[in-house]
Amino acid sequence: MISKTKGLVLSYIKYGDTSIICKIFTDSFGLQSYIINGIRNSKSKNIALYQPLNILDMVVYHKKNSGVQRIKEAKLDVIYTSIHNDMKKVSVCFFLSEFLSKILNNESDQEDKFDFIQNSLIEFDRLNSRFSNFHIQFLIKLSKYYGIDIISLDQLIVSNNTDKVLDEFVQKCIDESYQGNINSNNILRNKVINLIIEYFSIHLEINIKLKSTDVLKEIFN
Repeated sequence: MISKTKGLVLSYIKYGDTSIICKIFTDSFGLQSYIINGIRNSKSKNIALYQPLNILDMVVYHKKNSGVQRIKEAKLDVIYTSIHNDMKKVSVCFFLSEFLSKILNNESDQEDKFDFIQNSLIEFDRLNSRFSNFHIQFLIKLSKYYGIDIISLDQLIVSNNTDKVLDEFVQKCIDESYQGNINSNNILRNKVINLIIEYFSIHLEINIKLKSTDVLKEIFN
């Protein structure tokens, strides 16, 4: 079946001498793997399409219960101006793409979740400053789409030893928009991101271990 869909690139691995297998979250079919033949040929310039968190307009061959799908046509649906050029934003992209790869699934018709992710990334691309808390706010807002809304710090900790500074920071991340001016530091962000990862792990009953977390922590240090 040939279908049109939008897709969010998460990652790819090399396959054979010139091909890749790309993990893409689509609004129509959820998380899918696509083989793209010949893309690593020296004459091909299209591999840039498959950078992490690119949003594509795609025509695909979709077979139910198939492990690997194929793409008929693909082009950029959103053209970023800063996400792939600013090193801090690049590190956030790798973190989010790795995190999303762990929690997204292949259920069909996930337009609402896809639209939220897309709109958030477009906003992230437009931010010129004050984006060091973006990944934290993004994950907090994303929790709503899994029915595990994070509305206070109390949900993220199991002890009664509430840290007032931590509590105020988390509440601002919950209440403020992405453009909000939220004071933070690397220690504070690291504590919260670890709590959020643990929260998703427990509630989605999956083991979320990320390689990109250390890089993210280092680059915002």
